[in-house]
Amino acid sequence: MSGLYRISFLIFSLAALFLQDVAAQPAGRHPAFVVPKQMRSRVNFWIDIFTRYGKYQEVIHHRDYPYVIYDVLDFSKEAERMSPVALERYRKKKVKARVKEIEKILSKLANGNPPSNQFEQNIVDQMHSLGRSRTKYKKAREKRMVRAQTGIKEKYRQALIRSGRYLPVIENIFVREYNLPVELTRLPFVESSFDYRAYSSVGAAGIWQFMRRTGRLYLTVNGLIDERRDVIESSRAAAKYLRNAYRELRSWPLAITSYNHGVYGLKKKIKKLGTRNIVSIVENRRERVLGFASNNFYAEFLAALDIYDNYHRYFPGIRLERPVRVVEYRLPYRASVKYVSRKLGVSVDELKRVNYAILKPVWSGRYRIPAGYKLKVPLKYAGKLGALKVPETTFHATAPASSAVYGGVVYRVRRGDSLYKIAKKYGISIKELKRINGLRSNVVRVGQMLTVRPRRPVKKQTFSKTSYRSSSYRVRRGDTLSGIAARHGMSVRELKRLNKLKSSKIRAGQLLKLSTRAAAPNAGNKKPKIYKVRRGDTVWSISRKFGVSMLELRAVNNLRGTKLRIGQRLVIP
Repeated sequence: MSGLYRISFLIFSLAALFLQDVAAQPAGRHPAFVVPKQMRSRVNFWIDIFTRYGKYQEVIHHRDYPYVIYDVLDFSKEAERMSPVALERYRKKKVKARVKEIEKILSKLANGNPPSNQFEQNIVDQMHSLGRSRTKYKKAREKRMVRAQTGIKEKYRQALIRSGRYLPVIENIFVREYNLPVELTRLPFVESSFDYRAYSSVGAAGIWQFMRRTGRLYLTVNGLIDERRDVIESSRAAAKYLRNAYRELRSWPLAITSYNHGVYGLKKKIKKLGTRNIVSIVENRRERVLGFASNNFYAEFLAALDIYDNYHRYFPGIRLERPVRVVEYRLPYRASVKYVSRKLGVSVDELKRVNYAILKPVWSGRYRIPAGYKLKVPLKYAGKLGALKVPETTFHATAPASSAVYGGVVYRVRRGDSLYKIAKKYGISIKELKRINGLRSNVVRVGQMLTVRPRRPVKKQTFSKTSYRSSSYRVRRGDTLSGIAARHGMSVRELKRLNKLKSSKIRAGQLLKLSTRAAAPNAGNKKPKIYKVRRGDTVWSISRKFGVSMLELRAVNNLRGTKLRIGQRLVIP
């Protein structure tokens, strides 16, 4: 196989991808991931949260030392008779009341009063390991150290089931491609519960929960493709991140903690404490340097390792999903989902199940799958991939050029580069370069991929002063205010003023007033430039060839889409 028909067969199953189970190769757990004795109680707390306590149970515990458990509230009976909304309201009320009650008990104990009932005695017993001084009660009360944690037993069980689908290929990527410890592949249990469609409340996406800005350092993230949701590509990105973090921090526990706290932030804490020992950082009783999430992240990871190694004991009878069997094919051309589905004989639903990176605008048919995208196809259709060598000839949606979306004009940052140098090289402003790459600062890193768009001069259109047009226009489906204005020789501002429009929104059937003295293209007796469409031409390529915008070209020629035919004559504004 050669030329455009390059199929990189990555068979993610028990087949040819790897000959033996990667996870079974090590004689035991990697030494870096053996649970330290001082952290065992913390790790056990998270094992219980993941496997013992369910969604209707609230574990009320000490924030700094979560293994100090004050009480467990069970709302299972209420869940049987209450609606979800009523249950949540009732639950919050009861948890809040219990926390306040525990805080009062802590104040009482801090003042030297002895426990007066069994519940108070249990609190004393639980906090015994924190030392004999009564200041531990005072500190827990004053610093609001009483916290409630909901159990996630049901959610974790589903995470284990889902993990069977892709964990073998993730192990292959980490161990064979990047020579990393296989234990790192259990991190998605903590990050996303192996939810392939996961989006967090702060914008993190996919099983590795990359933020948009971080994801763009390694992946394609735009309005059509979000590779943070691509299990395979995002796993490679996560492997790169963890490998680089380990090189920076020289410790696997710290590299894993940086996944939550960041490498730079963790370096500052290490410098402050003067240690790289994860136990000295996490279990430091003199000073808590990390927030709750970061301080418990490594313990949660170790809990996930223990659970996966013994999941039949924690979840008897559980059966993991079968590994997927797919091949990858890098699309040489843009192609619509319907075209791919028809050519391969695969249903759209089957394509959706293995192509999480493709977003709604493409699935809906409005845009094509960009050229360069690594399409995932169920293995049974691999023999038909040759049909995708032939480009799709007709497409009625408005599809942007691949250079602006995927695999087009991309620049890899080199040593000595700066945003100023790159912007100057490609003839665009620093502001524009930052905007199209989602950059908040002028800092770039060696190896970072930046999308660049060469600036082309747009020819100014001249208008005569004596041309007359119809005094009104009825809006058609697909029209835009700027397009109507361009066709009738008016500015958008003039058109809005004439029709008393507060925005650029218009609707099909709406009647718009036009200037009775409208402008016409090509002032004087100068003849308009005519271009005859050739094979392979697109609206985008013609607009770039003549240095005009797609909007102008479509408006002047009354094009409602981007479909062209060979031999068609276009007026070049």
